[in-house]
Amino acid sequence: MTQAQLETDRKLVQLEKLPSGVAIITFDSPQKENFLSTAVLSQLGAVVDEIEKDASVKAVGIVSAKDNNFIAGADLHEVLKMNADENYEMSRRGQDLLTRIASLPVPIVCGIHATCLGGGLELALSATRRIATDCPETIIGLPEVKLGLIPGLGGTQRLPRLIELRAACEFILFAQSVDAQKAHAMGIVDELVSKEDLLPRVESYCLELAADPEWKARPHGAAQDSPEKQEKYFKMMERTLRIKTKGNYPAPVKALESVRTGLSQGMTQGHEFESRAFGELSFSETARNMIFLFFTTEFYKMSASAKAAKQGSQPIKAVGIMGGGIMGTNIASWAAIRGFDVVVKAASDARQELMYETVVNNVSRAEKSSQGEKTIAHGAIKSAKTLADLADVDLLVEACAEDLNKKVEILGKILPVLKPSAIVATNTSSLSVNELVDRLSMQHECFGIHFFHPVDRMPLVEVIPAKNTSKENQSKVLAFLSALDKLPLPVKDSTCFVVNRLLCCYILEAARLVERGVALNWIEDAALDFGMPLGPWGVTDEVGMDVALLVADSLQASIGERFTKPQVLKGVKDIGIIGKRHGKGLYNWDESGKNLGLDPDLASVLKLNVSEEKVPPEECKKLAEHIILPMIDEAARCLEEKVVRRPREIDVATVMGMGFPPFRGGLLRYADSLGIPYIIEKLEEIYGQPGPQRTVSNYLKQMRESGRSFYSSGKESSD
Repeated sequence: MTQAQLETDRKLVQLEKLPSGVAIITFDSPQKENFLSTAVLSQLGAVVDEIEKDASVKAVGIVSAKDNNFIAGADLHEVLKMNADENYEMSRRGQDLLTRIASLPVPIVCGIHATCLGGGLELALSATRRIATDCPETIIGLPEVKLGLIPGLGGTQRLPRLIELRAACEFILFAQSVDAQKAHAMGIVDELVSKEDLLPRVESYCLELAADPEWKARPHGAAQDSPEKQEKYFKMMERTLRIKTKGNYPAPVKALESVRTGLSQGMTQGHEFESRAFGELSFSETARNMIFLFFTTEFYKMSASAKAAKQGSQPIKAVGIMGGGIMGTNIASWAAIRGFDVVVKAASDARQELMYETVVNNVSRAEKSSQGEKTIAHGAIKSAKTLADLADVDLLVEACAEDLNKKVEILGKILPVLKPSAIVATNTSSLSVNELVDRLSMQHECFGIHFFHPVDRMPLVEVIPAKNTSKENQSKVLAFLSALDKLPLPVKDSTCFVVNRLLCCYILEAARLVERGVALNWIEDAALDFGMPLGPWGVTDEVGMDVALLVADSLQASIGERFTKPQVLKGVKDIGIIGKRHGKGLYNWDESGKNLGLDPDLASVLKLNVSEEKVPPEECKKLAEHIILPMIDEAARCLEEKVVRRPREIDVATVMGMGFPPFRGGLLRYADSLGIPYIIEKLEEIYGQPGPQRTVSNYLKQMRESGRSFYSSGKESSD
């Protein structure tokens, strides 16, 4: 039976009339979570019809039958199946229904437990009052802008009338999700109760309101700013969004205009604008790309936990971190923040106390700065005085220098003290995990894990199972990383894996342009204009010139001539340019991390071109393609070599691991938008210029011959 049939045959919205005169509306879809699908809204409309006809109903309560969810929002699968006009009509019907609920002649109290997002919160906003459970799993938000959409059921109209305008706009425009305590402090929620008390309190609050003949006149919500002050704020926010989105993300701009229309012209006009904008955005390439990325990331996160549950194995609880550098300290901090017990051990005794204190301070700062976002009680933090203190960990993460010989030396000392069931992971961005296993004759199951810097902000982790790993422990490691709120992506043991291999293409191609006399700042501006968060020089400064050259050397040794380093990079290193962490990179940086501009030595010493003029638009597009298209070719080779198996894995890796612009959907969805014949034509032009001998991959040529695109190649249909 299909999901649509299940929803047709089942009562999704139930109405119970209590002896007290309170009518309780309960949402209970057959799925794991409640969504506001067309069928759900239709049944909700029928329930409202019944309430409107029954004069004995004193008040209405709205709750969910699920333990893990109130309502998670709209059914995005339905949204994707509809065109712009159909989504406009769906939005209007939903708005009209919620307006009917808000206009009922009796008070309405919404009881929220667990996830209340998007349309779920918009429904709650149509109630007279809102109660939420004070549980950590209660999360309240309007995430639509992250999907390239705007709230479509009145959220841009009701929230700014409930709370202060600036707070409402930031909540909507930046797609915030907060815990119940923060929602209460903001005024979105009126009361907090325990999970057990939610339903009784919904009923009693309904009766309290119903007993007051003046319940509609009770003061509620924040005082509204004057029209002049509102307009001043809107103009300031317009400028902010113009700078922030660079015209690539229309949703926050539309959301702001929807709020503005409602407050200046009234709710009827505001609803109309909101629905029109929702319909237009829903059919845009940007929204569809961002929804695709959402589905893909959720798939990998959920499948990691589901596989572990299916195995029925004991989860990882205690984690040992070996290595007191930036990565080791940050991995330990993040694991503790996410609730795991950690045992920290620096590679040298001299750094042990500093490592432990840094982790403790990082966790303490995270607790203080959570500001109502979802928090988890942190795990215990223990400083290992000797290697023997690592004996009971379930997972040992070695995060020392990126040097195979040093890793062999360090792990050779640790392995004898670990329990036989312990899993070993090495944090590496380029080294062979199987070679490490062979060098140590390792009996413990081993994984490579590649965290990206900074650990607390970068969601992707590449996971490289060694040849001695079982499916059970693969599931445990993936579930552990998912519990860290990371996106674990399994990749084959290969030189530099996926992200660094593609990132190296990006940097090397830009450096080749520099050697041909193209202005450094033109190349950087072209990348930023394309939508990259950092141009090639910003990326190089973040990872460090030493690391970038190490990766290029590894790839050249393994793959060959197409990863030959341009001489200009050696020249840059020779004048002492290392990266941001040393204050002197291709850019100069102050102690606070502020970019002070390109290092003047690049022009004065190395005689590299820096232009006073802005890059012309046509040249900007050409330069962007020059540094992006070779990455597409290299990604095709990754698929051919089965480093990863599906185009969507490349796309999620490039977006989550290197910041490829989400509005483009990922590297290979962008490739499909250009067309394979066009890409090959441009690549042949690029490869024909002075530099290493290169040819277009066989994978791309075969795609052109067969008329396939990445997402019509059959690779996405095997899940």
